[in-house]
Amino acid sequence: MLRKILIIISMLAIAAALAGCGDLPRSAVAQVNDKVITRNDLDQALDEYRQQFGEENMPAEGTEDYDTFVKGIVKRLVDEEILWFEAEKMGIEVSAEEVDSEVEKTTMQAGGEDELQKILDDSDITMDRFRESVRESLLFQKIYPEVTKDVPPVTEEEARAFYDENPDQFQVPEMREVSHILVKSEEEANTVRQRLLAGEDFATVAREVSTDPGSKDNGGSLGEVPSENSGLVPEFEAAMNQLQVGEISEPVKTQFGFHIILVKSITPAGTQSFEDVLEDLKTGLLLEAQRKAFDAWLNGVRGDYDIVYADAYRPDETTTGGNTDTTAGE
Repeated sequence: MLRKILIIISMLAIAAALAGCGDLPRSAVAQVNDKVITRNDLDQALDEYRQQFGEENMPAEGTEDYDTFVKGIVKRLVDEEILWFEAEKMGIEVSAEEVDSEVEKTTMQAGGEDELQKILDDSDITMDRFRESVRESLLFQKIYPEVTKDVPPVTEEEARAFYDENPDQFQVPEMREVSHILVKSEEEANTVRQRLLAGEDFATVAREVSTDPGSKDNGGSLGEVPSENSGLVPEFEAAMNQLQVGEISEPVKTQFGFHIILVKSITPAGTQSFEDVLEDLKTGLLLEAQRKAFDAWLNGVRGDYDIVYADAYRPDETTTGGNTDTTAGE
């Protein structure tokens, strides 16, 4: 739930069409009408991004990329304030009771108040900030369908046109349904292999002896994976690709130990048929059309607001159309 909330907040559309003039308080990074966005608000948003996506997925501080990244976060915060103003115009509200209900659901999913508090503490997020994230999420869930309600459904003809124009998107690689048993030594692996060759059930043996916690309870199954770029370690992938259906491998050594591998099925590479992808394609195209409609709406309403940025956070992009962006000193 926490991940969902943070991702939804991050989904708020970011674009440039900025307006306004005036002076900012010293602690402000931006202002929308009379709503001030402070440096503390920005720091909190950066911390949330860091906790959600990891420090490694942020540009290094002091670089030009980092400055651009921070400006993007400020623009996102500006857009969030615009959404609150627009929601008020539409008569859309998020009540305290609705927030309480969502927090209660999340508490139950987390395993209780103590577990939820531990998750928040580990993420360096206060309960007040978490509740505000829930409130922002609920607002987005209400305003997004209201803005996009007039987007028409995708027709079969439109889906067919996209399918025909983008054949590469519907290619599927060769896939292998794979199971394995992981043990610590080559001697153990050879013993396991002999048991299997003697006719013992692979899944039963896997549940008994495998040391892989991710697949043991599933009888060693790793599901269906691509023959190439499978995400498995190279030694495993290479050995897997040498097997025929039903063949049991020799012991395969990797950094995790010794594996006995079974390929249960091989699905050749090919092209998904239009009939197989039609419903998913229509859904995907509708979602994309709704996103574009929401972005266009947000771009349009920005011009109704006085928006001013502190010099260090002024967006790099500008657009024409109505108003001129101005900045104020910090």
